[in-house]
Amino acid sequence: MRPGSRRRGRPSACDRRGVALFVAMFFVAGIGALALSAIYLTANASLLSKTYEKEDDLKYSSEAALAIGKAELNFNPAALPGSSYVQLFTNMTLKTADNQTVPGITVNLWVGPTGSTSGQFGRFASVVAQAVDANGTGFVRRLELTQESFAKYAYWTNSEKNGGTTIYFANGDQLWGPVWSNDTIHINTTGATFHDLVGTAKVISGTSYGTFSKGYQIHQKVISLPSLSSLSSLSALATASGFNFAAPTSGDETTVRMRIEFVASDMATPTAGDSTDLSDGFFRVYTANSGQTAWLRGDWPSSPFTATNMTNCGDWHYAKGDSTEKRFFPFSTHYHSSSSNTWFDTVTAADHGGSISAARAEADSVKSSQSAFSKLMQNHTIRCYLGGDPHLVAVSRDTSTFGNTQKHIGGDDTTFTATDRFGHWTLYSATPNSTIATKRPADAKYLFPLYRGFNTNTKGVIYVGGTVGISGVVGGDLTLYTPNTIVVLGDTRYASDPALGHCVDILGLISGANTVVADNAINTPQNVASSGSAKYKSLDATPDFYLHAIVMALGTSFEVENYDTGPTNALTCQSSGDGRGCLYLTGGIIQNNRGAVGTSTGTGYVKRYSYDACAIQNPPPYFPTTGEFEDNRYYELDPVRFNVTNLYKSLTPH
Repeated sequence: MRPGSRRRGRPSACDRRGVALFVAMFFVAGIGALALSAIYLTANASLLSKTYEKEDDLKYSSEAALAIGKAELNFNPAALPGSSYVQLFTNMTLKTADNQTVPGITVNLWVGPTGSTSGQFGRFASVVAQAVDANGTGFVRRLELTQESFAKYAYWTNSEKNGGTTIYFANGDQLWGPVWSNDTIHINTTGATFHDLVGTAKVISGTSYGTFSKGYQIHQKVISLPSLSSLSSLSALATASGFNFAAPTSGDETTVRMRIEFVASDMATPTAGDSTDLSDGFFRVYTANSGQTAWLRGDWPSSPFTATNMTNCGDWHYAKGDSTEKRFFPFSTHYHSSSSNTWFDTVTAADHGGSISAARAEADSVKSSQSAFSKLMQNHTIRCYLGGDPHLVAVSRDTSTFGNTQKHIGGDDTTFTATDRFGHWTLYSATPNSTIATKRPADAKYLFPLYRGFNTNTKGVIYVGGTVGISGVVGGDLTLYTPNTIVVLGDTRYASDPALGHCVDILGLISGANTVVADNAINTPQNVASSGSAKYKSLDATPDFYLHAIVMALGTSFEVENYDTGPTNALTCQSSGDGRGCLYLTGGIIQNNRGAVGTSTGTGYVKRYSYDACAIQNPPPYFPTTGEFEDNRYYELDPVRFNVTNLYKSLTPH
């Protein structure tokens, strides 16, 4: 052994015995801890499972109660109070699908109107269910319901007959949007395609000939059209807006003497370059004098048509001394030409190189020769306008009230005449809004604003007591109602094209009788030949007919006047020859009986109907509802702070 070194001793047996005991105790403690953890976790999992099961039971019970409340409202309309809320059930027990009582849980159920209660944006209600167990643990849910609007339907009828004749879907008809009938729906062997749900209170005949993209339902609960008495509140709403009018007639479409012209005009500063903003929507009201129905309707003169009776139709001429812009002159102004009359000294001479004699010679030939006039009528620029239109100023001002400088002029969009020889426009305000006065100085006092910024009282409702005609461009949300007939005198479109998918404008038309597309010189091509073979010509700016609206006809139907007469091959509808072209309707039709718009022989129009899906979420103001409530939104409420009285107060505007 080297000096200074030490030998390391080996541990004794006694030292190793103490370590082994410690290790053994450690393992025993660890295993015990694991066992206790397992026991704890198992117990905790069991408790969690029971908690989740209880939560599921409470949730199931509250949702089942909501379904019961919704069903109660749909089958018992009186269950919904006019204001506040009512409790339908108190501490009610529920049963499972196998008819077993849900143990230890009771539910309370309340219903009441919520949201805007005016009906302008629809009718809303809330069903509130509270499920409670024996320990007081609760679960609260609210189901907001919206009452189904008739505007949701692309097609709705009470009867599938027209004058006793059953009407069929046929010839590959394409229907977009929900379809409903209280009658049997008939499909011809030539087939039809339904792109949305089809429902009927009866059955469908010819189902094998139909294609149903979303299926169909038969033997459903009957849906009733609203009664006229249920719409009585619309008159008061229109009065509040300043939109309540009394028409001079109340008969069918052949008697109309009042018309509403919708106007979309750019009110932006500086000019926006369009007329699609909310502030751009207006309408004006024209009433024709007694005996002037044909003038207002823009009817084609009775045969023979001559220059002397052609007051609504004409063409464009340069005025003397102005070769920059042609203006419109009705053909009856040609009758005024004579050596002692200065009419054509100031109007059409410029069309003849400034020669007054040449202008008078043409006028004399048109006045005296039907063939010369017929030839002039075949000019491609010929147009017809409804009575009161500014383009007709040359005849509407032909009274002693106006001097030659006021009446011997051609018309355009701005030559407005408040009172003319055939009728007058209704005054809206003697002091118009300054913006409107600046933008539309000629007719500012006669424009009824649809925009709330220009009319704070507007409710979006026009009421007419009597028969009324319509046409023009609609800007805004509006419902027009009359207990009588609505006559669609010309194209009636939205300022924002609904085909682009923008939900900006919506028009509801409700007639207590019928809604009728007029058979006039604007809508129907006319025979302009003086003799021999017929030469039909469309005298409107667009040969087809356009209507953007949700149409509801409570009396009979939406139909076309004289649909079974007139030309059969004057125009084409997407390459198919017919009498009046396509009837492009974007919106929906709700009618008592199915109306006719054309025939298989070619008279009338060919249907081209498109569905406006915007009507589901944005129906026209105060548009009638079916009485059926549909789910809108679900809410889960805090059961700790739940107070039903405070809840309904917070959900209803004061």
